[in-house]
Amino acid sequence: YKGAAVVTEVSTGKILAMVSHPDFDPNEIGEIWDSLLESETSSVLLNRATQGQYPPGSTFKIITALEYIRENPETYGQYSFQCGGNFQTGGSRINCYHGTSHGQLDFVHSFAKSCNSSFANIGMGLDREKFAETLEDLLFDRPLPLPLNYTKSSVLVSEDMTLDDMLQTSIGQGKTQISPMHLNMITSAIANNGVLMKPYVVDRVENDAGKVVKSFEPEEYGRLISESEAEILQELMTAVVEGGTARKLSGLSYTAAGKTGSAEYNNVKGDSHAWFIGFAHREDKEDIAIAVIFEKAGIGSAYAVPAIMEGAGSGGDYAVPIARRIFDAYFNEKNASGEPEG
Repeated sequence: YKGAAVVTEVSTGKILAMVSHPDFDPNEIGEIWDSLLESETSSVLLNRATQGQYPPGSTFKIITALEYIRENPETYGQYSFQCGGNFQTGGSRINCYHGTSHGQLDFVHSFAKSCNSSFANIGMGLDREKFAETLEDLLFDRPLPLPLNYTKSSVLVSEDMTLDDMLQTSIGQGKTQISPMHLNMITSAIANNGVLMKPYVVDRVENDAGKVVKSFEPEEYGRLISESEAEILQELMTAVVEGGTARKLSGLSYTAAGKTGSAEYNNVKGDSHAWFIGFAHREDKEDIAIAVIFEKAGIGSAYAVPAIMEGAGSGGDYAVPIARRIFDAYFNEKNASGEPEG
């Protein structure tokens, strides 16, 4: 399958794993180089993890939620919404995934259930100028502190944007584009109580005698969000695992938190990329943050998996199982037979 995954150590910024697929064997690059350049469909030279640009889908609700908290610090906990499966205003309409009617929701359950209608309602009440400032705080349309080739993430929030554009942006659709690496960085900062550590790939450089000639140390980039905001977002992301769209990560030897996403990429119903971003903790290991995207996981896609067609395209059905296998490998999680999962 096409997609990408990034795993980082929260407290240091170490990139523990970074995968972009499809890929190539570097030992064969001399033989396959011309064919890669001549191909109009090959994308193996693109590092999807840092250069891929995707609509974030419902993972963006972390950011919409953050803005709502910032604008309503004393009353966000009193939020209430009645979901009937869609939200309509000014001739524009937003549907919940599969048309699900979520019923009466508070703020936490709006997030845990990933209710599009509720977040469209939230988005309509946001101050666009302040929202744009929050997006800048989170490094949208700005350089990333990253020692690798990357593409800047982009989003448009302004006073003159259309009503429909604002609705789409609130749920991570429309013109918003982001890389898995950038989403991982935001997730890592949330897990690190608001502070982003600069991602780095190389721990040290040794010569042929094994002597260290250069080493790299963790370096703090700065605070993206306040400690109290990070704590609230951690609680929201924990609710996603405990009773929301990522329940497949509950009841394990480690504690996970995160956000799923299903991001439509064209006008074909059911065609979507599947996302999961999150972090996990256990006392005996360093916390890690992860971002996984599974491209074209929808009903109309050649990559659809028949066994889970009922939830086709959803991050919970496609990206979460991949994230769990990665978490399990890191924490050495064992299954019922005593063997490592995955």
